[in-house]
Amino acid sequence: MKKFFLAPALLFALFIASCSVQKPQPKAYQNIDELFKNSTVLKQHQVGFYLKELGADKAMLQKNADKYFIPASNIKLLSFYTALNMLGDSVAAFNYAMRKDSLFIWPMADASFLHPSFKEQKAFDFLKNSNKKIYLISGRYQGERYGKGWNWDDYNEDFQAELNAFPMYGNMVSLRKDEQGKVLMCPDLSTMFLNDVGSNASLKVAKRATESNDLKLPATLPNGYQQKVPLRFDKNTVENLLTDTLLATGQVLDPVTMLPWRKLPLNAKTFYSIKADSLYKLLLQNSDNFVAEEMLLNCAVSNNLTMRSDSAISVASKTFLADVPDKFQWVDASGLSRMNLITPRDLGFVLQKIYNKVQNEERLFGLLAAGGKTGTLKNMFTGSATPYVFAKSGSLSNNYNLSGYLIGVSGKKYIFSFMNNNFMQPTATVKAEVERILKFVHDNY
Repeated sequence: MKKFFLAPALLFALFIASCSVQKPQPKAYQNIDELFKNSTVLKQHQVGFYLKELGADKAMLQKNADKYFIPASNIKLLSFYTALNMLGDSVAAFNYAMRKDSLFIWPMADASFLHPSFKEQKAFDFLKNSNKKIYLISGRYQGERYGKGWNWDDYNEDFQAELNAFPMYGNMVSLRKDEQGKVLMCPDLSTMFLNDVGSNASLKVAKRATESNDLKLPATLPNGYQQKVPLRFDKNTVENLLTDTLLATGQVLDPVTMLPWRKLPLNAKTFYSIKADSLYKLLLQNSDNFVAEEMLLNCAVSNNLTMRSDSAISVASKTFLADVPDKFQWVDASGLSRMNLITPRDLGFVLQKIYNKVQNEERLFGLLAAGGKTGTLKNMFTGSATPYVFAKSGSLSNNYNLSGYLIGVSGKKYIFSFMNNNFMQPTATVKAEVERILKFVHDNY
């Protein structure tokens, strides 16, 4: 029998090769995990992160993904998914019934009515061209003027409009200084005797009275001054605002009259105003709190529920959101309340459900803020000719969250939720770190 011997050099080469084969290679998520471990920005506050490939069963990386965070406006993703399930392709403006020369209106919380962001006003035109005496039925909204857990001292801020059944002008009065130095108001409450306007030298911005629409303006205003102040609604304000706007067209001669609640008759019809996607875009790209809240009221009443936010939230939580991994606490549509609590993996789960429900990636990504291009992400993720992050941001004092979809350089698509709560650093610093880590994901995966 012949014996074969391997040369020492060949044996050494095989030994080196075997060692290189056995050397463990880092998994994809480990590189991302190192960014978190080495981050000086993320060390002193609560951080949650969830990342998975779109459509995958298992997550790629989770960090505190099962822990609860205050989502801020990330809760709008739940409101959006609720609307996708409870509304059709158009938004209902009101129910109506006609009787001889009278038109009776049951409002349905249409956020677009006389809203400056919506040029087309089908619902208003319907009222204007009706040639009938208009009666507005009150009492449909069963909630408070503010959401649960909202800050009372934010009543003057443009992100906290009042809630009601028949919103108008975005429930805001817009102020601006013209070239002659005069302060213009839209709607012009003063000409309708709905407010008094004074001045206060100690103010830097206009301040509304807590229980009326009376305004105090700063003694001096800079050129280009603009401000939006929430309207304070009561029966007199609603009647006069709608009446004045209709009379100004010259096609309506009689004032609008509000009537106490009465049941919707069997022959009542529904008038639809705008395409739902135009409302969703304002909700998701601009993170409009007013739109979120009124939209959820619209979801409730469009499905024969009591016109309250918690009516829609209860149905959504028990039906098409009942299968989330962690039980969440959801109290308002906009995320203004710090009582909302949800986990990053819940948000990732909802994002997958949204994607599956829409079944149209171009439509979905077009509704969300796009990095470097639109909405709240216009100044983030810049430098790329094509946006690769499509997401919903959420900000409150000391909190910044971002949840959405990311396209990697490989072309693979990912779902992520990056939550930051209780930080003491400037929000800009935390946002920059969120951007840095997500850009790494894009560039390497």
